[in-house]
Amino acid sequence: MPITQDKPVLSIVLPCLNEEQSLPVCLEEITQTVDKMNIPYEIIVADNQSTDGSAQVARSFQARVVPVAKRGYGSAVNGGISAARGEIVLFGDADCSYPFYDIPKLVTPVLQGQADFVLGNRLNNTLEEGAMPWLNRYFGTPVLSALIRWLYGMPVYDCNGGMRAFRRNIYEGLNLKQPGMEYASEMLIAVAKQKLRYLEVPVALRRAHPSHTPYLRPWRDGFRHLRTILKEFFRK
Repeated sequence: MPITQDKPVLSIVLPCLNEEQSLPVCLEEITQTVDKMNIPYEIIVADNQSTDGSAQVARSFQARVVPVAKRGYGSAVNGGISAARGEIVLFGDADCSYPFYDIPKLVTPVLQGQADFVLGNRLNNTLEEGAMPWLNRYFGTPVLSALIRWLYGMPVYDCNGGMRAFRRNIYEGLNLKQPGMEYASEMLIAVAKQKLRYLEVPVALRRAHPSHTPYLRPWRDGFRHLRTILKEFFRK
């Protein structure tokens, strides 16, 4: 079923900052995959002040471009989700690191009423060599995930997984505020506090497109994740 401008069931959100070269690969994978699912859908590119041709590329694939003025991963994702019209939202990075052929794995459990929120776990699948820094793979993500499990009783094993799907009507209740990478942990903690039905499924991870500029700063962003996890716990 082609992209629709009216009453989509699925909204796919891509946070984007200067991804002109990688964006066509992502959009092609999305359209090829979701067309086979036979559900009406829309693609939203949350443009976080790109200075290249990302917006033009997005429109050439019939994607809806939503400008997001405030910089940051969390700001971009939040801006895209807020504009979504589908009953289900899926978001993933626009740098080609996530093969969007995995979309059905995340969306189907929500469509079938088996889960409210599904996270793609990169650590339970084969990672392409060089797709994830050693520090993140063996220390940062496992430690932060364990902390969320311990403090919030949530069975999360890849708290930094960047491909997620959920029912659109739960989103406002999560009340997410973080503008940066720590938004990923804030979202999971809010899901745990709301006692929503949570599921993880294995997804692939590959190297980002060569044109992509890395925005992740492991130590800085790791500390922000840790601060958010602890702050939200003591706020209970």
